[in-house]
Amino acid sequence: MVLDLVIQGKHRLPEGRFTNPWLREERPALLRLLRWKVSRFLENRVPDSFAVPVKNPEPERLLDGDRVFFLGHNTVWVHLSGRSLLFDPIFGPIGGVVRRKTPIPLPPAKIPRPDLVLISHAHLDHLDRSALRHLAADSRVVAGIGTGKYLSGYRLVELDWLEEVRIEGILIRALPVQHWSQRGLLDHNRSLWVAYLVEIDGLRLFFGGDTGYFQGFREIGAEFGPFDLAFLPCGAYEPRDLMAPFHMNPEEAVQAALDLRAREAVPIHWGAYFLGDEPPEDPPLRFAQEARKRGLKARVLYPGEGFRI
Repeated sequence: MVLDLVIQGKHRLPEGRFTNPWLREERPALLRLLRWKVSRFLENRVPDSFAVPVKNPEPERLLDGDRVFFLGHNTVWVHLSGRSLLFDPIFGPIGGVVRRKTPIPLPPAKIPRPDLVLISHAHLDHLDRSALRHLAADSRVVAGIGTGKYLSGYRLVELDWLEEVRIEGILIRALPVQHWSQRGLLDHNRSLWVAYLVEIDGLRLFFGGDTGYFQGFREIGAEFGPFDLAFLPCGAYEPRDLMAPFHMNPEEAVQAALDLRAREAVPIHWGAYFLGDEPPEDPPLRFAQEARKRGLKARVLYPGEGFRI
């Protein structure tokens, strides 16, 4: 159903806007979202910092063989077959306002320049132009269609859902997920949110970007799986009545990995910013617990940690 609607172009609306054609909501109700955000500050529910351990890897380790590093929130570094990919880089405050609650594992100036930067969508905590200025001046950047309005001056490739491109031997396919996109008051859903299938030398990765749980995971797994490794968002999921359509909780993220037929999964979208009401330490713990229960091999990485593929 989901892929059929995408093939039919039902996700494209008039005047250059996009939608999740299988979902009634296009974004969280703005008035409810505003009331929730104001109540958090009035009730002093925003912590000054997180009890989340952060490692500081030596920069050269990022290039030492085939490795993955989680750098906090949705920022993932992948080095495979001599090529480097960086997903959703962000290191400072979101939009210059929402402060990072954990130290950065590596300052942008010390991170090796990636060959490719992949952006999942235009929200301020995923498309961070200050990080891109440090890291992507000479890199190719891949993003969903409509993102070019925010990325003038970059070597940008824009992809629609199910479109693919091959860059320096790396296959990249944009896949549908259930989210939304906005940076200012007047650009609601004028750029597309995507997940990525990345294939390098036969190794297939899935990067989930930001998404709620939806039946599209089963369809993607059937059509494009199995995946060797899946990066799946599992933070900012409370309050559930507000977040459920657009953010998975850890149990849903594990189900998504199983739907995708992923051999291993890494939980992302946590560990740097206070974006939901859940305890900041909970997402990876609940993900690991559910993965053990369901027979999924989970790789829980704290910010700055990595492993050899």
